[in-house]
Order: sequence, then structure tokens, then C-alpha cells
Amino acid sequence: MQDTQVTISDFQGSVAAALAAVQHGFEEEHLEPRTGYSLDLALPSSRVAVEVDGPSHFLLPDGRGVRKPNGPTLLKRRLLTAAGWRVISVPFYEWNGFATASERHTYLQRLLG
Repeated sequence: MQDTQVTISDFQGSVAAALAAVQHGFEEEHLEPRTGYSLDLALPSSRVAVEVDGPSHFLLPDGRGVRKPNGPTLLKRRLLTAAGWRVISVPFYEWNGFATASERHTYLQRLLG
């Protein structure tokens, strides 16, 4: 495995900041050794992964406007789940729908619940 430089998007930074206000202990870009994946945000002690899923993680919307995860995203989720992680997705189209920090905090609390 090669070292790669990780670029954290503004979207991921926004989710990380909101998550820090809701739950302490999450690490950014945690390397999961069994799969080799870098987790966007992880709480290793509880094996909870929060994946910040931008547009590149989804197929184009279908005729009903539904966005489905693409193959690489589904594979990552499946392998992380098999490795014992609870994977939570924060899709960009949901995150962008919140106008306030309070709405984002409530959303994250519900996902983590």
C-alpha cells in the first residue's frame, strides 16, 4: 500500500465540526487496517464510521430523483461492515438541506442514535 496525501474537503470539515459538537472522540481519516480504507470520521473504540459522501459517491439521480450509491461506495461500506464497523453515511444532498447548525446537530444525533 502506498502513502497517499489526503485532502479534506470543506464538506468533510463541516461535518467533522458539527460532529465534534455532538460526540467527542471521532478521528479524521482513520486508517482501518483490515480493509486498508481510510475512514472519513471514525470512533475506533465503538467501531463507528461516518462517511462524508459527496457527489462522486453516487450515481446520477434516477427518474424519480433518487440517488443511489455507486459501486466503489457500496464495496467500501460492505467491507467495513464485514470488518465490524457500523457505517453511517452523510450524503451531500441531505447535509446541504440544513440551514442551521442546530439542524445539522439534530441530524447527526439521529444518525448516531
